[in-house]
Amino acid sequence: MDVKNDDENYQYDNGFHPKEVKLKKNYRYYRTNVFYKIWNKMWVYIALFLSFFPKRLFWGFKITGKKNRKYAKGAVIMQNHIHQLDGMITLPAFRHKRLYITMLESNLGFGYISHVFRNCGAVPIPTDPANFKKFYSDTINTLKKGYNIVVFPEAKLYPYCDHIREFHNGAIRFAYESNRVILPCVTTYHKPRGLYKLTRKNKPCLQYNILEPYYIETRENKKETLNKALADVHKIMTDYFIEHSDYLRSE
Repeated sequence: MDVKNDDENYQYDNGFHPKEVKLKKNYRYYRTNVFYKIWNKMWVYIALFLSFFPKRLFWGFKITGKKNRKYAKGAVIMQNHIHQLDGMITLPAFRHKRLYITMLESNLGFGYISHVFRNCGAVPIPTDPANFKKFYSDTINTLKKGYNIVVFPEAKLYPYCDHIREFHNGAIRFAYESNRVILPCVTTYHKPRGLYKLTRKNKPCLQYNILEPYYIETRENKKETLNKALADVHKIMTDYFIEHSDYLRSE
């Protein structure tokens, strides 16, 4: 697997360029009515069905730490952002839980496929400061209602990145303001074995690991509390990745 180390300047381009998106001021980031719940569940199962065979036959996909799913009751789920279909990695891991998965606002510019993203629970992060204020408030309220929200603290997609990158503090702030638990999740890479040596010649097998919950401890002030929590979660995820992944960053 290729090793990439220039995190700061790296920009992923999948070759598809979305149309420009401009969200309305009253945009509904989180839909929670009963009709949407039914609609969302249907789409989630469709997505799980369509992705089952690729994950099993070609990705060698596995899930560990399933016992920790019980903490997904209004949790902020933090995970590394390493695959174009990270949502398809997350959904089966929490298939019986209500999930909202944050994504770039620009991901709404892909036409019909963007509607599929939204129906499966994707939530755009607005770039406009005024819109972001509403998004932030709606996120806190949604967590308090007991819904789980997935955040990629590394922000940028970095396919098959061989280390845990620096985190933005948005996910920590969500958990702090809503007084909710953080559930760290790490996708690790593993050498293909058996038949996967044929289907994963140039890529590692993927494993999604649900770690034990992290509870934010209040310190002298808000800034220290957030900084300590951010450092703690980053270390937890980094240590796990280093210990369990077969592919690591070369210093």
